[in-house]
Amino acid sequence: MISGLSGILSQIFNGIQFGVLVALLATGLSLIFGMLGIINFAHGSLYMLGAYLLWSMIQLLPIPGKFWIGLALCFFLMGFVGLVIEKVLLRRMYGQPLVYMILITFGLLLVIQQGVGMIYGTNPLPLGIPPVLKGEVSLGLFKYPLYYLFTMILGLILIFAVWFFVERSSWGAVIRACAEDPETAGTLGIKTVNVYTLTFALGSALAGLGGSLHAPMIGGLQHTIGGSIILICFIVVVVGGMGSIRGALLAGIILGIIRGLAGMFWAPASEIVMFVVMGVILMFRPQGLLGKKLST
Repeated sequence: MISGLSGILSQIFNGIQFGVLVALLATGLSLIFGMLGIINFAHGSLYMLGAYLLWSMIQLLPIPGKFWIGLALCFFLMGFVGLVIEKVLLRRMYGQPLVYMILITFGLLLVIQQGVGMIYGTNPLPLGIPPVLKGEVSLGLFKYPLYYLFTMILGLILIFAVWFFVERSSWGAVIRACAEDPETAGTLGIKTVNVYTLTFALGSALAGLGGSLHAPMIGGLQHTIGGSIILICFIVVVVGGMGSIRGALLAGIILGIIRGLAGMFWAPASEIVMFVVMGVILMFRPQGLLGKKLST
């Protein structure tokens, strides 16, 4: 009885941990959509690029603590990558039909994916958990991997920090003003284009950091890992509500737990069940769990 309960609790924690990491990625995706109205198909490739950047830094940096330095550098470097993408590619498409943005971001996904495959090869690259975070911690009825617990807590802190930045800071007020009425914000002296750049850079940094945090748990890095995660991120964003950071976290945790428990009984159901849950929720709340009500 106790062993069965500990297994269920372990799977629930696995679901929460997975849900928090996906919610971290979905937060960046939701932020970009809510601010720029862009459905960013390249988000998954930025996640993958962040994982490969961490691997590269661990191989290249001959100093102690290179994992932690690599995490920090991944965040800022992927933010810079997002800044370049927005300035060079996306800025030219503002005001154009949405299909142009979809085509550009989807094309960017393919370019980054194939580019990484050419540079690093197609064989899986191992990336281990740092020694200080190896092992397990006792949580009463069961033991849980320390690295998983670390990523769960850090992910929650980061999501809260982004929410606080957007909802409670003066910079966040500027972002919300530009999202709701960019023309009025422009007349007040706000440089909306710069705000767009900052938002896309932040979303890209979150994608890269999410990839670097998830990388040691994957088992082996491959240039195609961004394809599957972006689909799950879109599900989380839709279920949570487009543009809602709190909704992304709530949806990520709910879907993660359901996915983990379903996988205990039938492994293929762990992916299918997320689509079922999305369909059921959207039947009753088309705007998602915490999204704004759709205008008719």
